Amino acid sequence: MGEKDPLNKLIKLSDYKEKVKQREQNQEHITTEKSSDDTFPRKYPAPSQSETDSSELERIKKLTVEVEKRDQNITVTDNDFIGCKVDYKNELNSSQLQAVTTLDGPILVIAGAGTGKTRTIVYRVSYLLEQGVLPEEILLLTFTKKASQEMTSRVDSILGDNRGNRVKGGTFHSFAFHMLRRYSGLLGLSPKLTILDQLDSEDVVDLLRSEYEFNQKERAFPKKERIFEIISKARNTNRDLYKIVEEEYTGLYDYIEDLNTLYKGYQEYKKHYRLLDFDDLLIVLRDNLKSNLRFKEKVHQEITHILVDEYQDTNILQKEIVDLISDKTENVMVVGDDFQSIYKFRGANLENILTFPSNYPYAKVIKLEENYRSRQSLLNFSNDIIKSAEIGYKKALYSDLKEGDLPQLGRFYFQQDEAYFIVSKILDKREQGVALSDQAVLYRAGFHSSYIQTELIRRQIPYVVYGGVKFMERKHVKDMISYLRLLVNPFDAVSWNRVLKLLPGIGQVRASQIVEEIYNQDGRLQFDTFQNTFYYKSLALLKKALEEANKEKTVAKAVSRIWEYYLPILKNREPDAKERENDLEVLYKLARNYQDLDKFLADLSLEPPSNSFQKENTPAVDEQEEEQLVLSTIHSSKGLEWHTVYVPHLLDGLFPTSKSLRDIFSLEEERRLFYVAVTRAKEQLYLTFPNQVITYDGYFIYPSRFLQPIENNKYNFFED
Repeated sequence: MGEKDPLNKLIKLSDYKEKVKQREQNQEHITTEKSSDDTFPRKYPAPSQSETDSSELERIKKLTVEVEKRDQNITVTDNDFIGCKVDYKNELNSSQLQAVTTLDGPILVIAGAGTGKTRTIVYRVSYLLEQGVLPEEILLLTFTKKASQEMTSRVDSILGDNRGNRVKGGTFHSFAFHMLRRYSGLLGLSPKLTILDQLDSEDVVDLLRSEYEFNQKERAFPKKERIFEIISKARNTNRDLYKIVEEEYTGLYDYIEDLNTLYKGYQEYKKHYRLLDFDDLLIVLRDNLKSNLRFKEKVHQEITHILVDEYQDTNILQKEIVDLISDKTENVMVVGDDFQSIYKFRGANLENILTFPSNYPYAKVIKLEENYRSRQSLLNFSNDIIKSAEIGYKKALYSDLKEGDLPQLGRFYFQQDEAYFIVSKILDKREQGVALSDQAVLYRAGFHSSYIQTELIRRQIPYVVYGGVKFMERKHVKDMISYLRLLVNPFDAVSWNRVLKLLPGIGQVRASQIVEEIYNQDGRLQFDTFQNTFYYKSLALLKKALEEANKEKTVAKAVSRIWEYYLPILKNREPDAKERENDLEVLYKLARNYQDLDKFLADLSLEPPSNSFQKENTPAVDEQEEEQLVLSTIHSSKGLEWHTVYVPHLLDGLFPTSKSLRDIFSLEEERRLFYVAVTRAKEQLYLTFPNQVITYDGYFIYPSRFLQPIENNKYNFFED
């Protein structure tokens, strides 16, 4: 094409081709260019460290060093497998075998990323059953219902029977609910427990916030989500609310007395209306295990062996529950990776896994270091991250897989260039046979993916973002659940406030009056007091629907009757009511699997169905293509793996975040987060950063400090 070509003039095609050619040439030189000495600054600013922090750091270091010196000699002989149906010796490596066959006493299994943690737990349960332990006597605690079900199903598959299905498996919260409900008489509780989920709890806080008129102050008062976050953190970490605000929410210090008033009001409100929230489940269980000796004896008789998955993610309450249940036999095995402890913001306590051996002096410590996920070249890189850590057990992951490609570390002039490179690589991999769904872009914060998402949309590449609105958080689903909760607990003020405000003419004040009248009538639906109001007819229809639903003989029919009542309200309030009906259909289908409304509502609260992927409106490259690229925060990627992983925006101040430089423990958690990101990759890893990024937090120009300690022969460096 010449200068006279109108198409070339319009889109500057020749310039575009030259730019693409230049980029391709740059990419061809990736494997030959090495890191230069001036890539990293001579010294990074150190995090602030108080005397308390320093002494705490030294205490934890000393504990882990002492564990490393312990004699962990565990002998496995053929006698251990007499009468066993399963060929454990050929199914497990030596470390896994030790963890599986050590029956008595406390065991800490440090399971590095990709080392077969789940397999070890599954075979451990299988071995216990083959040694004659009754399935009902085994407690398997996990962090999701799905994980527990998958493990017990695999046990059934290994043994060829249904004993795995009879194991007490589930989350801490579901186990607590089951025990409190089962022994409600012994504990002085109602057998019909109404559980508030997080959104319900936030609504109670918001109601109290309005009642106290904190929302009418001259300065903007903290929102309900923030307030409940503080309340929950105080309870989960056994810390005073004042301490929580002083140390972690300094910007809210001026509101500290009002926040404490809300805290007390929230507790009284739940007690008055006979409600329990998620935190109460654990607290009530813990407290009764401590003080109710008869209850504790019952639990000891019922449970002889405990297994805890992802122990590094437990909080103080959960640790105490495990300790109290196991303190008679100490037959407890906890499995986790201290280097994947990344949920401090949720209350997870790293010390639980680090101090386990000191809390259980006779504990055996077994390390799983043989990796079945990643190439050795990637493991060499992640091992250097471990070596540079201030806190944690030392481990060196290794693999029998071939060496593979070195991780690629690239610096780009602009953020747009970084995004262009990543998306180009994604398409290259796709052409080479790596599905989009087997590639993932993992980032520290959502805004780190903004340019990448823009480039993906420009090139019409379909992708999903981990997150989205969960099933139980959808307004219309919450409405339906509120009606159903009233069938179980007519004193449920949260549900009453929600459904009453759906009726014309009823706001917060009138709803509160009606709720108080129901409470005064001992839960009976007597609305005669409101007979002369214009909304009395609406109350009568609501009463009729609830009474008829309560008479239904199945959960599904009760849901159907409430649906029939609610649908006109939904259609009147929402223009997309037809689409929302699909969710109500899901609720109805779920209800058909239950005979007990209590159990149905408890399962929805404790382990709700959710859409974990939020699908973006991005057209596919190919109309027949159903696969989608994964974009995710690193926190949401834990436990997952992909062929190729891309980690962008590796600038100091972005990753680690500038806020993490406030103390050494926060910085170390950021390091562990980086470790989690790089250990998601099976075959190839791309780490990138632009020359500079300016945010409200500052001006960031240096590569992440987590890259500096890694030997430069363990990655290929390139610049674009």
